[in-house]
Amino acid sequence: MTRRLSLAALGLALSLPQALQAEGAPKAIALVSVVGDQLTLVRQKESTGSHIEPFTRRQLPINGQTLNFAMLRGLDRALEIEEPQTPRVLLRWDAPAETRKALAETYGSERDDVVLQALITHLRGLPERSQWSRIEALLPKYFRHQTRGMGTKLAGIGIYTQPLESSQIDLGDDGVASVVEGPSEGRNRVINPRTGEHGRASTYVAPYVYFERVTLDAQTLAVISRKAQFDNIKYHDPMSTANDVSQHLPLTDLLGRLMQLAERSAYQSVRGKESSVEVSTPRELPASAPQR
Repeated sequence: MTRRLSLAALGLALSLPQALQAEGAPKAIALVSVVGDQLTLVRQKESTGSHIEPFTRRQLPINGQTLNFAMLRGLDRALEIEEPQTPRVLLRWDAPAETRKALAETYGSERDDVVLQALITHLRGLPERSQWSRIEALLPKYFRHQTRGMGTKLAGIGIYTQPLESSQIDLGDDGVASVVEGPSEGRNRVINPRTGEHGRASTYVAPYVYFERVTLDAQTLAVISRKAQFDNIKYHDPMSTANDVSQHLPLTDLLGRLMQLAERSAYQSVRGKESSVEVSTPRELPASAPQR
Protein backbone atom coordinates (compact mmCIF):
# COMPACT_ATOMS: atom_id res chain seq x y z
CA MET A 1 0.00 0.00 0.00
CA THR A 2 1.25 3.47 -0.83
CA ARG A 3 0.45 6.30 1.53
CA ARG A 4 0.95 9.99 1.12
CA LEU A 5 2.92 11.21 4.11
CA SER A 6 1.70 14.21 6.01
CA LEU A 7 4.30 16.95 5.90
CA ALA A 8 3.93 17.51 9.62
CA ALA A 9 4.80 13.89 10.25
CA LEU A 10 8.00 14.31 8.25
CA GLY A 11 9.00 17.43 10.16
CA LEU A 12 8.80 19.59 7.01
CA ALA A 13 7.70 23.18 6.87
CA LEU A 14 6.42 22.99 3.30
CA SER A 15 3.16 24.69 2.30
CA LEU A 16 1.87 24.63 -1.25
CA PRO A 17 0.54 27.98 -2.49
CA GLN A 18 -3.10 27.87 -3.50
CA ALA A 19 -2.05 29.07 -6.94
CA LEU A 20 -0.44 25.70 -7.55
CA GLN A 21 -3.82 24.06 -7.19
CA ALA A 22 -5.28 26.12 -10.02
CA GLU A 23 -5.76 24.90 -13.55
CA GLY A 24 -2.50 24.85 -15.44
CA ALA A 25 -0.39 24.43 -12.30
CA PRO A 26 2.77 22.35 -12.73
CA LYS A 27 2.44 18.65 -12.07
CA ALA A 28 3.90 17.35 -8.84
CA ILE A 29 7.10 15.38 -8.30
CA ALA A 30 6.54 12.19 -6.30
CA LEU A 31 9.31 11.24 -3.86
CA VAL A 32 9.85 7.80 -2.35
CA SER A 33 12.67 6.18 -0.40
CA VAL A 34 13.10 2.43 0.03
CA VAL A 35 16.69 2.46 1.30
CA GLY A 36 16.28 2.29 5.05
CA ASP A 37 14.12 -0.71 5.91
CA GLN A 38 17.10 -2.58 7.36
CA LEU A 39 20.47 -1.79 8.87
CA THR A 40 23.57 -3.73 7.80
CA LEU A 41 26.34 -4.18 10.36
CA VAL A 42 29.67 -5.05 8.74
CA ARG A 43 32.76 -5.74 10.84
CA GLN A 44 36.32 -6.42 9.78
CA LYS A 45 37.88 -9.61 11.19
CA GLU A 46 41.27 -11.31 11.19
CA SER A 47 42.17 -12.92 7.89
CA THR A 48 43.86 -16.31 7.62
CA GLY A 49 44.91 -15.72 4.03
CA SER A 50 42.12 -17.90 2.69
CA HIS A 51 39.47 -16.92 0.16
CA ILE A 52 36.99 -16.31 2.97
CA GLU A 53 36.28 -12.59 3.06
CA PRO A 54 37.55 -10.83 6.20
CA PHE A 55 34.20 -9.44 7.28
CA THR A 56 31.20 -10.48 9.29
CA ARG A 57 27.75 -9.20 8.30
CA ARG A 58 24.43 -8.89 10.10
CA GLN A 59 21.11 -7.55 8.90
CA LEU A 60 18.88 -5.79 11.40
CA PRO A 61 15.29 -4.95 10.36
CA ILE A 62 14.29 -1.35 11.12
CA ASN A 63 10.84 -0.89 12.58
CA GLY A 64 8.86 1.82 10.85
CA GLN A 65 10.31 4.14 8.23
CA THR A 66 12.54 6.38 10.32
CA LEU A 67 15.61 6.21 8.06
CA ASN A 68 13.53 6.46 4.89
CA PHE A 69 11.78 9.53 6.31
CA ALA A 70 15.17 11.12 7.03
CA MET A 71 16.18 10.63 3.41
CA LEU A 72 12.87 12.02 2.19
CA ARG A 73 13.43 15.15 4.26
CA GLY A 74 16.79 15.72 2.62
CA LEU A 75 15.50 15.03 -0.87
CA ASP A 76 12.48 17.27 -0.39
CA ARG A 77 14.58 20.18 0.86
CA ALA A 78 16.91 19.92 -2.11
CA LEU A 79 14.09 19.89 -4.65
CA GLU A 80 12.38 22.79 -2.87
CA ILE A 81 15.50 24.83 -3.67
CA GLU A 82 15.98 23.46 -7.18
CA GLU A 83 12.34 23.71 -8.26
CA PRO A 84 10.51 25.99 -5.80
CA GLN A 85 7.39 26.35 -7.95
CA THR A 86 6.83 22.62 -8.34
CA PRO A 87 4.72 20.83 -5.72
CA ARG A 88 6.01 17.59 -4.25
CA VAL A 89 4.20 14.48 -3.09
CA LEU A 90 5.93 12.31 -0.49
CA LEU A 91 5.14 8.60 -0.62
CA ARG A 92 5.68 5.66 1.66
CA TRP A 93 6.08 2.18 0.23
CA ASP A 94 6.47 -1.02 2.21
CA ALA A 95 7.94 -3.83 0.12
CA PRO A 96 5.47 -6.75 -0.09
CA ALA A 97 6.28 -10.22 1.20
CA GLU A 98 7.07 -11.59 -2.26
CA THR A 99 9.66 -8.87 -2.81
CA ARG A 100 11.31 -9.59 0.53
CA LYS A 101 11.40 -13.29 -0.35
CA ALA A 102 12.99 -12.53 -3.72
CA LEU A 103 15.61 -10.34 -2.04
CA ALA A 104 16.47 -13.13 0.39
CA GLU A 105 17.19 -15.38 -2.59
CA THR A 106 19.16 -12.80 -4.59
CA TYR A 107 22.72 -11.55 -4.17
CA GLY A 108 24.87 -8.64 -5.24
CA SER A 109 23.76 -6.08 -7.77
CA GLU A 110 20.80 -8.24 -8.79
CA ARG A 111 19.11 -7.10 -5.57
CA ASP A 112 19.08 -3.54 -6.93
CA ASP A 113 17.04 -4.69 -9.94
CA VAL A 114 14.63 -6.65 -7.75
CA VAL A 115 13.79 -3.55 -5.69
CA LEU A 116 13.45 -1.27 -8.73
CA GLN A 117 11.18 -3.63 -10.65
CA ALA A 118 9.01 -4.25 -7.59
CA LEU A 119 8.63 -0.52 -7.06
CA ILE A 120 7.77 0.07 -10.73
CA THR A 121 5.18 -2.70 -10.61
CA HIS A 122 3.59 -1.05 -7.60
CA LEU A 123 3.64 2.44 -9.09
CA ARG A 124 2.03 1.19 -12.28
CA GLY A 125 -1.18 0.51 -10.35
CA LEU A 126 -1.48 4.03 -8.93
CA PRO A 127 -3.96 6.28 -10.79
CA GLU A 128 -2.42 9.29 -9.00
CA ARG A 129 0.46 9.15 -11.47
CA SER A 130 -1.58 11.22 -13.89
CA GLN A 131 -1.03 14.18 -11.54
CA TRP A 132 2.74 13.72 -11.40
CA SER A 133 5.45 14.74 -13.84
CA ARG A 134 8.13 12.39 -12.54
CA ILE A 135 9.10 10.18 -9.62
CA GLU A 136 12.34 10.51 -7.68
CA ALA A 137 13.12 7.18 -5.99
CA LEU A 138 15.96 6.49 -3.56
CA LEU A 139 16.97 2.83 -3.82
CA PRO A 140 19.77 0.72 -2.28
CA LYS A 141 22.86 0.56 -4.48
CA TYR A 142 25.26 -2.39 -4.27
CA PHE A 143 28.95 -1.58 -4.50
CA ARG A 144 31.24 -4.58 -4.63
CA HIS A 145 34.73 -3.12 -4.36
CA GLN A 146 36.52 -1.63 -1.39
CA THR A 147 36.86 2.14 -1.57
CA ARG A 148 37.96 4.90 0.78
CA GLY A 149 38.80 2.52 3.60
CA MET A 150 35.43 0.80 3.68
CA GLY A 151 34.55 -2.86 3.42
CA THR A 152 33.45 -4.64 0.28
CA LYS A 153 29.96 -5.56 -0.96
CA LEU A 154 28.10 -2.73 0.79
CA ALA A 155 24.63 -1.47 -0.06
CA GLY A 156 21.89 0.61 1.52
CA ILE A 157 22.33 1.94 5.04
CA GLY A 158 24.65 0.47 7.63
CA ILE A 159 27.60 0.73 9.98
CA TYR A 160 31.09 -0.52 9.12
CA THR A 161 33.57 -1.24 11.91
CA GLN A 162 37.31 -1.58 11.28
CA PRO A 163 38.89 -2.66 14.58
CA LEU A 164 42.27 -3.97 13.35
CA GLU A 165 45.23 -1.69 14.01
CA SER A 166 47.66 -0.84 11.19
CA SER A 167 45.95 -2.88 8.52
CA GLN A 168 44.26 -2.25 5.24
CA ILE A 169 42.05 -4.08 2.75
CA ASP A 170 43.58 -5.56 -0.38
CA LEU A 171 41.34 -6.60 -3.26
CA GLY A 172 43.03 -9.35 -5.27
CA ASP A 173 42.74 -10.03 -8.97
CA ASP A 174 40.05 -12.61 -8.22
CA GLY A 175 37.92 -9.95 -6.52
CA VAL A 176 38.37 -11.48 -3.05
CA ALA A 177 39.26 -9.03 -0.29
CA SER A 178 41.85 -9.79 2.36
CA VAL A 179 43.40 -7.91 5.24
CA VAL A 180 47.13 -7.20 4.97
CA GLU A 181 49.52 -5.39 7.26
CA GLY A 182 50.21 -1.91 5.96
CA PRO A 183 52.22 1.20 6.77
CA SER A 184 50.83 4.25 8.49
CA GLU A 185 50.22 5.82 5.08
CA GLY A 186 47.28 3.44 4.79
CA ARG A 187 45.46 5.25 7.57
CA ASN A 188 42.22 6.97 6.69
CA ARG A 189 40.83 10.36 7.52
CA VAL A 190 38.68 10.19 10.65
CA ILE A 191 36.67 12.55 12.85
CA ASN A 192 36.92 12.77 16.61
CA PRO A 193 33.26 12.38 17.72
CA ARG A 194 33.88 14.46 20.84
CA THR A 195 35.57 17.48 19.27
CA GLY A 196 34.83 17.25 15.54
CA GLU A 197 38.55 17.49 14.80
CA HIS A 198 39.97 15.64 11.80
CA GLY A 199 42.81 13.16 12.05
CA ARG A 200 44.19 9.89 10.70
CA ALA A 201 43.61 6.40 12.06
CA SER A 202 43.51 2.80 10.89
CA THR A 203 40.65 1.85 13.23
CA TYR A 204 37.21 3.46 13.15
CA VAL A 205 33.48 2.96 13.11
CA ALA A 206 31.76 4.38 10.04
CA PRO A 207 28.06 4.93 9.34
CA TYR A 208 27.49 4.65 5.60
CA VAL A 209 24.77 5.28 3.01
CA TYR A 210 25.09 3.63 -0.41
CA PHE A 211 22.11 4.40 -2.63
CA GLU A 212 20.98 5.42 -6.08
CA ARG A 213 18.58 8.21 -7.02
CA VAL A 214 16.51 6.88 -9.88
CA THR A 215 14.31 9.32 -11.81
CA LEU A 216 11.24 7.80 -13.50
CA ASP A 217 8.81 9.30 -15.95
CA ALA A 218 5.53 9.29 -14.04
CA GLN A 219 3.41 8.29 -17.02
CA THR A 220 5.55 5.61 -18.70
CA LEU A 221 7.66 4.67 -15.66
CA ALA A 222 10.68 4.64 -17.93
CA VAL A 223 14.01 5.35 -16.23
CA ILE A 224 15.12 8.88 -17.11
CA SER A 225 18.34 9.00 -15.13
CA ARG A 226 20.31 7.25 -12.40
CA LYS A 227 22.81 8.72 -9.98
CA ALA A 228 24.78 6.66 -7.45
CA GLN A 229 25.71 8.16 -4.09
CA PHE A 230 28.26 6.60 -1.71
CA ASP A 231 28.81 8.41 1.60
CA ASN A 232 30.38 7.50 4.93
CA ILE A 233 31.84 9.22 7.98
CA LYS A 234 34.63 7.50 9.92
CA TYR A 235 34.78 8.14 13.67
CA HIS A 236 37.73 7.50 15.98
CA ASP A 237 38.14 8.87 19.50
CA PRO A 238 41.88 8.98 20.32
CA MET A 239 41.11 9.56 24.02
CA SER A 240 38.77 6.59 24.39
CA THR A 241 39.86 3.84 26.78
CA ALA A 242 37.64 1.24 25.07
CA ASN A 243 39.54 -1.70 23.60
CA ASP A 244 37.10 -1.92 20.68
CA VAL A 245 36.65 1.07 18.38
CA SER A 246 32.95 0.19 18.08
CA GLN A 247 32.61 1.37 21.68
CA HIS A 248 33.93 4.84 20.93
CA LEU A 249 30.35 6.05 20.49
CA PRO A 250 27.17 4.92 22.25
CA LEU A 251 24.86 3.09 19.86
CA THR A 252 22.11 5.70 20.23
CA ASP A 253 24.60 8.45 19.32
CA LEU A 254 25.84 6.43 16.35
CA LEU A 255 22.32 5.85 15.05
CA GLY A 256 21.57 9.57 15.37
CA ARG A 257 24.66 10.37 13.30
CA LEU A 258 23.58 7.79 10.74
CA MET A 259 20.22 9.51 10.37
CA GLN A 260 21.93 12.85 9.85
CA LEU A 261 24.20 11.32 7.22
CA ALA A 262 21.21 9.77 5.42
CA GLU A 263 19.38 13.10 5.27
CA ARG A 264 22.47 14.99 4.14
CA SER A 265 23.32 12.40 1.48
CA ALA A 266 19.84 12.52 -0.03
CA TYR A 267 20.07 16.31 -0.16
CA GLN A 268 23.49 16.22 -1.81
CA SER A 269 22.35 13.68 -4.39
CA VAL A 270 20.49 16.65 -5.90
CA ARG A 271 22.52 19.67 -4.81
CA GLY A 272 26.02 18.19 -5.05
CA LYS A 273 28.80 17.45 -2.57
CA GLU A 274 29.82 21.07 -2.17
CA SER A 275 26.41 22.06 -0.83
CA SER A 276 25.52 22.06 2.85
CA VAL A 277 22.27 21.45 4.66
CA GLU A 278 21.31 21.85 8.29
CA VAL A 279 19.76 18.50 9.06
CA SER A 280 16.62 18.34 11.12
CA THR A 281 16.46 16.96 14.64
CA PRO A 282 16.16 13.15 14.48
CA ARG A 283 12.81 11.98 15.77
CA GLU A 284 10.72 8.85 15.86
CA LEU A 285 8.08 9.33 13.19
CA PRO A 286 4.66 7.67 13.07
CA ALA A 287 4.65 4.11 11.78
CA SER A 288 1.71 4.95 9.53
CA ALA A 289 0.33 7.99 7.80
CA PRO A 290 -3.01 9.13 6.43
CA GLN A 291 -4.06 7.22 3.35
CA ARG A 292 -4.84 8.91 0.05
